[in-house]
Amino acid sequence: MEFALIVPLLFLLFLGIIEFGVMMMHQLTLVQVAREGSRHASLGKPVAETEQRIINTAGALPNHEELEIDLRYSTDDGVTYPDSQILGDAGGGSENDAPPGSLIRVTLDWPHHLITGSFFSRLSGAEGDTMPLEARVVMRRE
Repeated sequence: MEFALIVPLLFLLFLGIIEFGVMMMHQLTLVQVAREGSRHASLGKPVAETEQRIINTAGALPNHEELEIDLRYSTDDGVTYPDSQILGDAGGGSENDAPPGSLIRVTLDWPHHLITGSFFSRLSGAEGDTMPLEARVVMRRE
């Protein structure tokens, strides 16, 4: 009798541990991908090349085609990253247009699809059977 009451709770705990572990693995992968993209952009590489580097590095994520990439730079030491400073190309496409010494921010948004479907959808921030994950890395343009 007691066993029948405890097993569903243990199973629920086990599923939660697995879901959390996979979500953390995906978050760490997302941060590594953002760091790789930020480093690549800080070297002055063109935007298309930086985005391709991010996509190639994100291959470890399932459904990596759902990755949203935002590349911006700040000339006021990171106080603002306005829409007018979205990273673009300069120099005939041979480098990005962030001035040397500015801060380049790479923001990646990716929907983590919950392994358990909508079972844990009551988690804060969960939208149906997905949990939005975000990684943001800032590096100084060399």
